[in-house]
Amino acid sequence: MSDKKEHIEIVSLPAYAQADSNFVASSICELKESFFATNGKPHRHDFYTIYWIKKGHIEPTIDAVTYEVNQNTLYFLAPGQVHTMTFSEKVEGYMIAFQDAFMCLKDQAASLMGINSSLFFNNQFSTVITLQPEQERDFEMLVQLMKKEVKDQEPGFDTALHGLLRYFLVLASRIKGSSMIATPDQHASHNSSLFLQFKNLIEDKYTTHKNVSDYAGLMHVKPVLLNEISKQQSGITAGEHIRNRVILEAQRYLYNTDLSAKEIAYRLGFEDPHYFSRFFKKYTGQTPSEFKETGKLAI
Repeated sequence: MSDKKEHIEIVSLPAYAQADSNFVASSICELKESFFATNGKPHRHDFYTIYWIKKGHIEPTIDAVTYEVNQNTLYFLAPGQVHTMTFSEKVEGYMIAFQDAFMCLKDQAASLMGINSSLFFNNQFSTVITLQPEQERDFEMLVQLMKKEVKDQEPGFDTALHGLLRYFLVLASRIKGSSMIATPDQHASHNSSLFLQFKNLIEDKYTTHKNVSDYAGLMHVKPVLLNEISKQQSGITAGEHIRNRVILEAQRYLYNTDLSAKEIAYRLGFEDPHYFSRFFKKYTGQTPSEFKETGKLAI
């Protein structure tokens, strides 16, 4: 009998890094064998990842949804997303990866334009952007400069990488048509910062804090204001973000492990497994066991 699968592996950036452990800019064919071995099984990163597929294709499965990413395509993956990756026999392209702390190297408000522009955080939990031939030149130049800075590590290379990455994200956001780039006024920037703080708090606290008032208290704002900012920035309430995060993690465990619904309930901070099952069915339309059978994402 095979061992019971109870955990989802977390991969840290140094596993892929060849030089600077905070940043990777590499062609896919130059990555270590461990990269391809890891991508064949469910795992999550604790860093941001961008893939640029130039030739061939990949088929990532994120939280039970499979995408097809073909040539001339940018693909963005946020920390924490449970995924596997299937590569075509001949695939060429680049991987850019960086830790959250790296993006906060300079002013946070400016970094929000890329990180919180819905490239990484959106209701579909994924962003795929197809580049037109005339758009490739600028991205190619940026990637080659990133690779050079990572390789040479001349004085100030981290500042150079930060600027190159910001520009890369701004160009991608323009193609995607992100509204975040079009709202540079101070008030909108402040709300963006609060919303990102809220999303980060959810990642840290969703197993113990499940009410909007809990997060509003941590952020020193009123719950009604937090809901207004959430709706402004994402189109859904703060409560929906909290609930969706709990359901998503439950789905990840149901899809990728052998844990029972009762065991998952306790891991997610529910004292009553029956309440967890009712909660899950109310917002997905399926019981945990039904979801485990179908393997369909129902957010």
